[in-house]
Amino acid sequence: MTDRTPIGTGAPPRPDMTTNCVLTDGGGRERVLIPLPILEGQGVPGGLPELLSTTDVILLGYHVVPEQTPPDMMRQQYEEQAQKSLSEVAETFANAGGEAETRLVFTHDREQTVDRVLAETGATAFLLPRPIASVDSVLVPLRGDVDAARIARFVARLRGDRDIDVTLYAATGEGEDAAAAAAAELVDLAAATLTDLGVPADAITERAEVTDTPTRAIIRVAIAHDAVVMGKREPDWRSLIFGELHEQIADESLGPVFVVGDVGE
Repeated sequence: MTDRTPIGTGAPPRPDMTTNCVLTDGGGRERVLIPLPILEGQGVPGGLPELLSTTDVILLGYHVVPEQTPPDMMRQQYEEQAQKSLSEVAETFANAGGEAETRLVFTHDREQTVDRVLAETGATAFLLPRPIASVDSVLVPLRGDVDAARIARFVARLRGDRDIDVTLYAATGEGEDAAAAAAAELVDLAAATLTDLGVPADAITERAEVTDTPTRAIIRVAIAHDAVVMGKREPDWRSLIFGELHEQIADESLGPVFVVGDVGE
């Protein structure tokens, strides 16, 4: 089991006061980052340690510090409590037969910290955790600005040799003929990648749909699946008004949502 005692480097602390412990490289396994507001009592919901047993996990325990308060002041006051809670969460992965790297951060900016830790750790995806008893089906929504092959590789490695059905789904707006054709190509590419990586063809469903409400269609289909794996899209006016698509899905679906980014391999 990994030693999770905070490592001191002797260098000046980062502005967001990160404390971390690091696992050895997983040799081709996907790495998943799980951000947790660690002083709010949030742990990892049941079922996730088992689902993530095929991956390397990084638990990012964070606490958002008020802008006028120095992070090191909060760290001095709450680090022991936060580290204890983070170690208890990591123990759930040990009990499930796995391990988890841990990082503890006191920060003014959660999103900036998550992006930084993703880059530093080479994590492939971050997770919006939700409780799940078991996973029999995974939805993979595909849009024109995501790397379908990369997402499919993540899905194949997450699935492993387990009996999990994968639905590849693309929804485009009415009248967007070029976009609809591109979406169908994305679905085909993802399916080919999955089969090349050993996912049985009969475990893969391909769906492409033209609708006047693509976002609502994706959310509707997501609700019927146990988990969602999707790419992180560039922000647009819709995300500024309604929130990121992965956040909308996580708000309405019952299972965990994995967001595959542009870092890691």
